[in-house]
Amino acid sequence: MARGLHAPRDMGEALEELGKLPTYARLMWALARDGRVPLRHKAVLGGVAAYLVLPIDLIPDWVPLVGELDDLAVLLFGVDWFIRNAPAEIVDEHLARIARDEDVLARDLDRAESALADRVSELRATLERIRSRSRQGGNE
Repeated sequence: MARGLHAPRDMGEALEELGKLPTYARLMWALARDGRVPLRHKAVLGGVAAYLVLPIDLIPDWVPLVGELDDLAVLLFGVDWFIRNAPAEIVDEHLARIARDEDVLARDLDRAESALADRVSELRATLERIRSRSRQGGNE
């Protein structure tokens, strides 16, 4: 994968880049959690997140289409800057882990899924008890 983002030349390349978004997300998560990445670089991500969350915009969101594009532009430029300025050896290390599916985000999602699976099972059992009581109550 090339370091940083670039503008696609055609629709096929645009779709290929869209397919890389999960990898970029995993890379961003790993770099943001890595203590070797300078805090000032992580602050840029914080600034991007703040810009997206806060109601202050360069172009107000109520302006059709263009109002949303400034948010997208800030996000893309912030992500691109963060990846390009992170130490290359750390980026390469995390990309290798992502390729082997051993990255932090995958592990965190697996943990969340297993924790939530217990809750979902409990919720399903509770809903089934409620349904069976409703059926029994309706038949009597």
